[in-house]
Amino acid sequence: MRAVQFDTYGAPGVLHLRDAQHPHPGAGEVLVDVYAASLNPVDWKVRAGLVAANFPLTFPATTGRDGAGIVRGVGPDVDPTLMDKRVAFFAPRGQGTWTEQIALPAAGLAIVPDDVTLIDAAAMPLAGTSAFIPLVDIANVAKGMRVLVHAGAGGVGTFAIQIARARGAEVFATCSQRNADFVASLGANVIAYDQAPFETQVSDIDIVLDVIGGDVHERSYKVLKRGGLMVCLNAKPFVDRSAEYGVTVKTAPILPKREILESLLQMMGAGNLRSAVEKTMPITDFRQAHEMSETGHVRGKIVMLIRNDDGTPVA
Repeated sequence: MRAVQFDTYGAPGVLHLRDAQHPHPGAGEVLVDVYAASLNPVDWKVRAGLVAANFPLTFPATTGRDGAGIVRGVGPDVDPTLMDKRVAFFAPRGQGTWTEQIALPAAGLAIVPDDVTLIDAAAMPLAGTSAFIPLVDIANVAKGMRVLVHAGAGGVGTFAIQIARARGAEVFATCSQRNADFVASLGANVIAYDQAPFETQVSDIDIVLDVIGGDVHERSYKVLKRGGLMVCLNAKPFVDRSAEYGVTVKTAPILPKREILESLLQMMGAGNLRSAVEKTMPITDFRQAHEMSETGHVRGKIVMLIRNDDGTPVA
């Protein structure tokens, strides 16, 4: 069994595709053949050691936070009908998904609808959950609200636009002019930040989803109406000026929840949500994938192909 692992923090060169120990499902766990795994910005940040305080590792560590595959074994105290089911999942803390097999808690899996591909399912768990929790659990976005999504062409942003639209909100999203047509196709009013400062292009916003922090956070206060809410997935530190502007600022802890995965997969199955996959890459291109993610210019998601449709490992 192969996995993409690293023995120390560093550049993409520390990653290696190599033989790894076969996992065995324990009590309450299932064994999953991983067919596809997502690439999220946190993956390269973990590899580089930039978030070591929040993501402590035991080396060798396997990269990747989420994916999709087929259940091939069940441990004690697990419903045997899960066998051969297509599932989407998060990796438990300390595990990675860029591997041909993984043992996971059955309680954290979600069944993938028949009309959703494993590639699209693999792209969703972390980015989709990172959009759902701020907009639904925290902001309770509803019909008639005006929502601003920063980084609308990114992994979280693409899901956030669609989730807010599905709940009846009017959505505005920042992106570069290069990505304007793509972001508009998701249902957002485009705010091209490289044409003019975003705060001069939109105002009277009820909800801001800030996935950037820093200067973008600071400038976002100006577009919120009094009584508005900014929810932050903090990429950079920020100064809380909510009292000065008469708004509320909340941070969104992103914790895996089966119920959220099920809700998002149901939306995908019904055609109300789609994964914006810019590129699929064979697992053998693991270093190139990390390098692409580090540029910060990936449109939507990159998905790594780990198994072929017939279940054989990608060569």
